[in-house]
Amino acid sequence: MGGIGRIIIFVVVAALVGAGVVFFVLPNKASSSQTIVVARPASSVFERLALAPPGTHIGTGVTLTRITSAQNDVVTGEVAYADGKTGAVTYHVTPQGNGSSVEMTLDEGLGTNPLNKLKVLTGGDVAPLIHGASAAVQSDLNALPAADFTNLQYDIVQVASQPFFYIENCSATDAGSITSIINQAVGAIPAIMRAKGITPSGPLMAVEPRVVQGQYCYQVGYPYSGPAPRGALLVGKAGQTPGGVMMHVHYTGAEGDVVPQVYNKIDALLGAAHIDDPTTSSDDWPTYEVYNDDPTQAGGSHNREIYYVTRGDISRATAIVPPHAPSPPAAAPTAAAPAPAPAASTTTTTATTTSATITTAPATTP
Repeated sequence: MGGIGRIIIFVVVAALVGAGVVFFVLPNKASSSQTIVVARPASSVFERLALAPPGTHIGTGVTLTRITSAQNDVVTGEVAYADGKTGAVTYHVTPQGNGSSVEMTLDEGLGTNPLNKLKVLTGGDVAPLIHGASAAVQSDLNALPAADFTNLQYDIVQVASQPFFYIENCSATDAGSITSIINQAVGAIPAIMRAKGITPSGPLMAVEPRVVQGQYCYQVGYPYSGPAPRGALLVGKAGQTPGGVMMHVHYTGAEGDVVPQVYNKIDALLGAAHIDDPTTSSDDWPTYEVYNDDPTQAGGSHNREIYYVTRGDISRATAIVPPHAPSPPAAAPTAAAPAPAPAASTTTTTATTTSATITTAPATTP
C-alpha cells in the first residue's frame, strides 16, 4: 500500500508541476498568422490599415473595435469575435518591389485557466479565422489604385459656382478618344453660345470626367456671364459649375499621363483615408478640369487645373499627405478658347474644418 500511495503522490505532484508549467510558461493568448502579398505600394497599404474605422468587418466572425497603434510599419488594433470573445489584430507591412507584404496576426485572450492555455499549441479559436480574414484584407487592399501618393502635390481651395453652358457626352477611355471629343467641343460649342448670345467667362471645362461602364462620361463646355439662354435648346444645356471646398492639382503633361499622374494618386489617397470606397465608383468625388492652353494641340491640353469636389472629412487625407501650393496656372488661355474676363484678386483664409489652408479661387476661372 505504501508503494501505491507514493505513486499517487508522485502523479499528483507531477500534475501540479505540469499545471504550473502551463500556467507560468505558456502565454495567455493564442495567435495565428498569415502573410499576404498586395500589389499596392506600402504607403497606401499602411495608411488604409491604420485608418480603418471602428466597426470595420475584417473577415467572417472578426470585427475591428478600434486601432490602438500605428507606427514603424506596424498597425495593431482590438477586435471582437462572433462568439463574444475579444482579441487583437496586428499587421506588419513590408515594401516588396512596387507592392507590399503584410503579415497579419489574430490573437485571442485565454485567461488564467491552465486548460485554456493549452490552446496556444493549436492556435486557439482564431486558427480557423485567419485564412478568411487575411483573404478579405488582401482583397480590400488590392482594390486601391496601384499608385504611390507620397509625392502628390495639391492644395485645398474654396471655389464658387458659375453659370455653365455645356454638352454632355461619353467616349472611350483612351487618350485619343478623349482628345477627339475635346477638339469637337472647341469647334462647336462657341458657335452655339454666340448664336444664343451667351458670353463665355472662362476657358473650356470638362466636369466629372469619370469612367461609367468603361466610358468617360462628362459635361464639356464654358462658364459664362449674363442671363441664361432663353427658349428650348436643341444642342447644349445651361447649369452651374461645381462649387465648394476642393482638392486642386495644377497639371502640366499629356492627356495620356493624367490618370496615373493625378487621378490614380488622389484616388489612392482618398481610399487609404477611408473617405472613398475603392471597390465601387458610386461614391466617387465629383471632378472637373479647366484647360489653360489649347486643348486641341497634339496630345491634348498640357496645362490644366484638376479639381476634386470634397465629400467627407478631408482632414483624414490632409493628415496623410499635407497640401502644398502647386505652380500657378497660366495667366490666360490661348486663342483657341474664348478669353476669360479679368481674374479677381485672390485672398486666403484658414479652414476651420481641416488642417489645410483654403485659398479662395477667382470667380472667373475656377
